[in-house]
Amino acid sequence: MRFLYVALLSVGLLSSCDSDITPEPADSFAGPIQMQALESREGQARKLFLNFQDKGQYPCSNYCLGTSYERADKNLSFAFSGVAAPTGICLTSIGPARSSIDISELAAGTYPLRLQAGTRSTTGTLEIQSAFLRLTTNDPSVVNVTLPELRFMPKNIVWGYATTMLPQSQASVEVLRDSLQRLSATPTTLTPGVYSQFTIAANGLPEPPQVSAGARALLLLANYSGSPERIQAYVKRANAATPGLNLWLNTSGM
Repeated sequence: MRFLYVALLSVGLLSSCDSDITPEPADSFAGPIQMQALESREGQARKLFLNFQDKGQYPCSNYCLGTSYERADKNLSFAFSGVAAPTGICLTSIGPARSSIDISELAAGTYPLRLQAGTRSTTGTLEIQSAFLRLTTNDPSVVNVTLPELRFMPKNIVWGYATTMLPQSQASVEVLRDSLQRLSATPTTLTPGVYSQFTIAANGLPEPPQVSAGARALLLLANYSGSPERIQAYVKRANAATPGLNLWLNTSGM
């Protein structure tokens, strides 16, 4: 995605459209605009984005929602100026027009928002803390927040589950946790909420996947700072040693 940056006193201006086509008139998008935050990682560095989309259904799923972003001290302004068709490959499934603004540079704190969607506008708040990000708007008919709170992924974590129809005596979460502890992976729990990679339920563990009738899901969550290859080697050994066990562990949080 191409970003344009213009320094003007204390104001930064970003444009989110990866297209050389001028967006259509400002009210051409289908409102209200949907807004939510996204977290990703590049190594150990966290990246934060605000993602926007309209409610249209366009012939390509990579239509761009023209979005400009200005920052003046802690005041953040976003203006949505229409939609533009992709100039290159058309991803042929239908979908809304989208844009994404990188806000990784923002420090912890509370930021007033001004959101202009065509001829209508509203205000809101972005709150960034060490463990979470919160979004609000005052008029959801203009800009609607689809995820009010995003909790940040902790570093050095392994999570996943095993699905099985084997009886408890042949496959148990306790045995799997003991095996992980021998690899120096310490079982843990997290604050309930929506994270970028999973949703944590009230018991502090990831919400279980859907399983077929008669099957069980054994949930696993652990702190781990060792080699991801050791975890994946363990997964292969466990699945090979126990027919009827389907173990999956994600090490991308390391």
